[in-house]
Order: sequence, then C-alpha cells, then structure tokens
Amino acid sequence: MKKKILCLLLGVSLVGTLANAQIRRCGSMENLERLKLEDPSLETRMRQIENATQEFINTPGRGMNAIINIPVVVHVLYNTTSQNISDAQIQSQITVLNEDFRKLNADKINTPSAFATTAADAEINFCLAGKDPNGAATTGIIRKYTAVTSFSDNDGVKYNSSGGDNAWPSGSYLNLWVCNLGGGLLGYAQFPGGPVATDGVVILYKSFGRGYSTVAPYNKGRTLTHEVGHWLNLRHIWGDASCGNDLVTDTPTQQTSNYGCPTYPHRTCSNTTSGDEFMNYMDYTDDGCMNMFSLGQKSRMQALFSGTRASLLSSTACGSPATTACNVPASLNASGITASAATLSWGSTGATSYNVKIKATSATTWTTATATTNSKGFTGLMASTTYEFQVQSVCSGSTSAYSASANFTTTSGTTTSSTLLAIGNGTNVMKAPYGTYYMDEKTQFIVTKTELLAAGYTSANSYIKALAFNVYNASGQAMYGFSIKMRHTTAASFSSTSYLSNTSMTTVYAATKTVTTGWNTHTFTTPFAYNGVDNLLIEICWDNNSYTTDSKVYCSTLSTYNTIMKQQDVASGGICAATTGTQTTSRPNIRLTMGSSTIAKRLEAEEETIETFTLYPNPASYSITLKYATEAEHSVISVYVYNMMGALIDHIEQGDLESGDHEYTMDLSSYSNMPNGIYLLTLNINGKLMTKRFVLTR
Repeated sequence: MKKKILCLLLGVSLVGTLANAQIRRCGSMENLERLKLEDPSLETRMRQIENATQEFINTPGRGMNAIINIPVVVHVLYNTTSQNISDAQIQSQITVLNEDFRKLNADKINTPSAFATTAADAEINFCLAGKDPNGAATTGIIRKYTAVTSFSDNDGVKYNSSGGDNAWPSGSYLNLWVCNLGGGLLGYAQFPGGPVATDGVVILYKSFGRGYSTVAPYNKGRTLTHEVGHWLNLRHIWGDASCGNDLVTDTPTQQTSNYGCPTYPHRTCSNTTSGDEFMNYMDYTDDGCMNMFSLGQKSRMQALFSGTRASLLSSTACGSPATTACNVPASLNASGITASAATLSWGSTGATSYNVKIKATSATTWTTATATTNSKGFTGLMASTTYEFQVQSVCSGSTSAYSASANFTTTSGTTTSSTLLAIGNGTNVMKAPYGTYYMDEKTQFIVTKTELLAAGYTSANSYIKALAFNVYNASGQAMYGFSIKMRHTTAASFSSTSYLSNTSMTTVYAATKTVTTGWNTHTFTTPFAYNGVDNLLIEICWDNNSYTTDSKVYCSTLSTYNTIMKQQDVASGGICAATTGTQTTSRPNIRLTMGSSTIAKRLEAEEETIETFTLYPNPASYSITLKYATEAEHSVISVYVYNMMGALIDHIEQGDLESGDHEYTMDLSSYSNMPNGIYLLTLNINGKLMTKRFVLTR
C-alpha cells in the first residue's frame, strides 16, 4: 500500500501547555497519489513538465516580460445557507491572491531581512471572469445547491453527476470550487499535467477569503494562496520528506512542515543562520504568519506559461484587458476631523474600489477598510492622536501599490458633565434590595420613561453611569455575587407575580457589596445606553451563606406594582433563577447618574500597576490569559474588554471564587469585532478595578 502523505496544519491555543489543538488537512499530495494510481501516464507527463521547467529556469534571459492575467470562475456548492458565501467574501479572496502573488501584501514587512532579498513579485494577477465559455457576460461566480452535505478529495465536487459542478475549460479559466469538505480537509489542488476535467482548486468555505465568515487562524485567504501555488507547480517547502527537496534553489532545506507561527529564526536540517523560511506560502504556518514567495518559486510558476498553462495567456475571459494600469492614489487629504472621527479622501481614476488602511503613528498594526468612492469616513478614533493612512486602488484583475502615508491629528476630547436624576422621595423604608435577614435575594423594579423625563432626563445625557440607593440603617452584612442588570421594557408595572424575562439584559455592576448608612452609589463598569423611548427594567440579585438583620432603604409608595422581590435561604446562586416573587407598590428611592459619554471612567488613563494582575501573551494572537489573585473567600470577578474608544467588546463573570491565585483564558479567535489593534482589559475584583492594555495581532 502506498503511504498517503497528509498535509497537516495545526492551529494552537497555548495556555501554559499545548492544548485545544486544531488540525486541518491539505489534500494536494494525497490527491496526486490517487490520480497517479488511476492514470499511470500522469507520472510521465509530470516528468516532462519538470524537464521543461528546469530548462526555462536554466536558460538566461527567459521570462514572460509582461504581467500574467488569469481569469477565475468560482463554483459555490452549498448545502446550507452559511455555505453560500457572499460575493464580498469571494472578492476578498481575489484581492488576497493579487496581493500575495504581486507582493502587495501589507504584512510583507514581517519578512525577515535574511529572506526579504529573495521575496518575489510573481507578476501574476487574478480576476473574476467577465465572460463565460460562450462569450456571454458573467460575474465569474456560479452558485448551486447540492444535496451532498460534505465532499472529500475524490473530485466529486467537480462533476454535476455527483452533486458538484462541471469545470469550465481549464485552458481559459482557473476553476475554484468552494464547498463543505469533510474529514478536516481544508483544501486541495491539482498539479499541472492532471486531467483537464478536474483541473483547479477546491477550498473549504470557512477558509475562502479574508474575514467575513472565515475561521481563524485560517481567515486571511492564505489557504488558496498555498493551493494555487500547487496548481502552479510549487511543492511544499520541505519537499514532502525529512529535509527533502522542493525543487527550488533559494528556499532553505527544512526538516518538515512548520505549524502555528514559529519564532524566527527556527533552524532545522543544519540550514543557514537564517533557518527555515516558515513564512513562505508553501509551508504550513498560520495565515497570519505567511507573507512571501521566493524568486525561485516565481521562476517555477512562470515556466508553466511557456508550456502547460500557456493557453491562459490568450484567454480574454477577464473582459477588459487586466493589464490596464491601476493608478496609485495621490493627493491624500483628511477633513471633518473631530476627537473621534475623520473623513479621508484621495485622487485616483480607473479603480473599481479602494483599500484604505489606517493606524495611529505610534501603533504597529493597521486597520483596513474598503471604499467604493474616493473617500471613506472613519469613527472610533482616539482624541489628540496623530494617525497615518494609505490607500490602494483595486482594478479589474489587479491592484496598485499602496500610496505614501498622509497624517492627520484628531482634536482633543471634551469632558462631559453628568446629570443626577432623583426618582422617588418617600420616607417609608423597605428591605429590598439590601434585605440581609435572608441569605439570598432577587429584586426587579421598573422605572418609567415618564418618571425619567420628570426627573430631568434629556437625550443629551442618555448613558446611565451609576445607580444609588439611600440606606436608612446598615447591617454591615456583605452581599456576595451582588449584580445589577438592566434592559429596556415596554411594561410599566408588574401585572402578575412573575418576574419579567431577563433575556438580553446588560450586566452593569458586579461586586461584593457592603452598604453603609446614606446614599450607596454603584458606579457601572459598563454604562447603559438608554434609548429614550422605553421604560427601564432593573434587576438585582445576590447570594450569601449567612444572614443578619436587614439593611433597609428609603422608599416611595406607588399606585402600581413597580417592584417584585423574593428573599429566601437557598443554595448558592439558586434564587437568581427564580421565576416568581412578591408584588409590592413600594419602590426604593433612587438616583441615576446620566452622562453623554459611553465611558464611565477615562479608560485611556494610565493603567494601575498591580503585581497580582498580569496578562500574557502580549501581543496576543488567538487567546490571552489573565493571572490574578483574590484575597477574600466568595470573591466575584468581572472581565471587560473594550476597544480604545471605550466600546464594550465582551463581558465575562465568575463568582464564588476561593482566595488565592487564579487564571482565566479568553479565546479571542471567535470575536469578529476585534481587528488587529490595541484593546483595554478591565478586571473587577470585588469592586476594585484594574485595567491593562494588550495588542491583538493575527
């Protein structure tokens, strides 16, 4: 039995030790072995192609002397809606191909200097076909429902008869099939010399394109870059053998495939001080670690267009000539500059769209966006910060180089005032929400829009930043797991003894709380944005393992049941899931602190340096670990992740922790709203806030 060679890629989340390993397969070599078994003459054809390739490489002055343009047709085979990827996701993949094969990729700056001199512009462009095989107009995208739930590397996806879609003529098109691949298969390509009916590349839909519905760490489009490399006669950089030969002279010999993103230099097979070229597209590192082809690989690819793939040079399927100059944008300008926003513009002609990347001049990573006109607005910027931006033209089948940087500085931020809204002034007393005679309590109460308006609410101050209750007498009993949640509601009162649903509530406060006589203010870690239309539902819950006398608060008597509460001695946390309580017309007097800012405190201020709170790794790629210590038993922690404008990314809670050292690891790979950049992580331990910055780079 022939040994099957599997292309294994490993995505790793490191939390002290190797864990949660994710393996995916590239089946190009396995597919080749199958085709050789089915057609023994394939070996002869491939040997002839290799002889012609070596002759091309060894002949001085041989070269194409022109940009090669390859028309692409994308066959999308979907069994579920999520598999029917968008046009935008497909276009993002074409953009990635053009960046990578033309050495226009922004991350080429990460190529080590030892390899930068051999990093190549392969001078190959790709375009979505504008003409079908009959000469009719096309988008270059075919969408087809299939009853097949997953395909394998047996080429079934390439035939109508097996639930796939027949190839367009391979002499005029690069056929790409996008589908659900089973068995952990990421994709596979057919090497030159194989059957014309199956010529092309198959890719898992979750790894096709950059961003959108792709899944990290294979979400930057490099899977197809790798497989198209095979389609253009490139072998794996380690030659599919221990210290093997990839038939390229300027790539160092390496022992085997590399995984994840190794630390440079990584040396194997007694290679030079430069080590493995693990950032080469033909290795198995993560998408974010790949950034180059070599000059030797370029020669191998270009050799095909003097032979096996020469017919593509005369294909007109791209529609208009793809060699039309794609102008580098000029006259960059920024206008409408505020503390958090700016409109960027530039001059250029002949482009179908533009890629715009921006970063603070002090930062190392870019944020990239797409524009269809000669301007793009950006929001969420930091005040009093100098930014630089660059623009790239995207044309039919090609892209320009990025422009030179232009700089602008945002204005200084203004300090916004807060408004205190007092709702209720009664002199009676009640035990909610601090009734510590029982060990546990759950309370909900409703504040109506009418009451908010009467107290002085205006849309200029629409963020609730704090909530306070006036304590008549304090018991001194700590309340563990004390949390405050809010949401909008159309209900004006409780019509039954059932609690209102707490679905979609926002946790705005979580800490261990001990009250004192007078106004007790809970300053929110996450300000709540009031919509100015509905009423407010506020829920408070806590659980103890002991009890004492009640801490009573001043309250008002209303004409409707605006409060529902329950006190009980139950198992830890059990009361928070209670569905019924007791209605009452008494409601605590409250004060709401309203403001115009989404940020309860200046998160961008200097972080506290506290030895018991550390983050690692920093910079982070796909996970980050918090290491912290708690002094008290039954501690409650909350973790908040913000972008640099204070917008909340996520909020996680852990309760009833023992004293001592703790670690918590966040998986960052699932957050589609976290592009590369700087973020703030706030840790709340029993009401004590600690904030640290971390850099995300994938």
